[in-house]
Amino acid sequence: MTPSDNSGIHWAKKQENGSYYAIKLLLTLYRYGGKWVILLVLAPVLAYFFIKDGTARRSSLGYLQQLHRYKGRHSPFSTMPGYLQAYQHFWQFAMAALAKIDAWLGRLNTIPVHYGGSTGFEQIMHHNKGAVLIGSHLGNLEVCRALVRSKYPVRINVLAHTRHTAAFNRILKESNSEVDLQLIEVTELTPAVSAMLTDCIDNGELVVIVGDRISAQAPERAVWASFLGKPAPFAIGPWVLASVLQCPVYLMFCLKEARGYNLMFEPFAEQIVLPRKTRQQALINIVTHYAQQLEQVACRYPMQWFNFYDFWQLPAAKQQKESTGDNSSN
Repeated sequence: MTPSDNSGIHWAKKQENGSYYAIKLLLTLYRYGGKWVILLVLAPVLAYFFIKDGTARRSSLGYLQQLHRYKGRHSPFSTMPGYLQAYQHFWQFAMAALAKIDAWLGRLNTIPVHYGGSTGFEQIMHHNKGAVLIGSHLGNLEVCRALVRSKYPVRINVLAHTRHTAAFNRILKESNSEVDLQLIEVTELTPAVSAMLTDCIDNGELVVIVGDRISAQAPERAVWASFLGKPAPFAIGPWVLASVLQCPVYLMFCLKEARGYNLMFEPFAEQIVLPRKTRQQALINIVTHYAQQLEQVACRYPMQWFNFYDFWQLPAAKQQKESTGDNSSN
């Protein structure tokens, strides 16, 4: 439930901080004791992990400071962020984890929801055909999925790497038996997976995949784009998959606000096309556009960015020196 990072290790190979029984205890207290009980218990627990997990702490601090430098006088922080802001970042992550439980217990049904994107969900479903929704670890996808499912009778298939959060996912499942029915563990895009997802799209279902984490199997298969003023590696998998499915693509964000949530759906492309001769350049253009959109939202909601690792460096590899848009392994 708490962020975990180990220097030089791919995010997908990291172990979840906290055992099943420890997380189970915390969430049982939350479920039956209420918000104030869990806040009293969670504060020292989170402080322990904040002190213990130095790499996640440094990654949080590095991200916050990079955003501050990039925004300059328009930064959301009055001064250079320090450990206090990094701890607040950890705290927001823990609150987002608890919100997932609330979502699947039906506790968010009365929470105000604002649709702040340029496209309403009704428009996405208007054509009676499925679509690909590109999410991220900015905001809370689980809350978004629960809020959408509470209002619209649509099947949402989430492609996820769940092995490193098995304990938390198991508890979600125990909280509501339907939690992971549409969670699809995908390690690579095989013909069988493509055929299955094509059927989903043809049936008018939605396919959700995150675009801000590189491949677990082949992290070097990335395209570099500027993010908060520094080149960062982005996965090509979501865009290759979208091109195979030949359907509309939207960006999706779910951000916590003072009162309720801001659900944002933005049209990205009617269809992703990757011409064989110019495939690399097409991927660079697509990823650059995505990185720009992600950056804009991150600057508005800086504390809801939940990638607790060095986002600007490939794991277990020398830091790339290419300028934005340069070719990378593909």
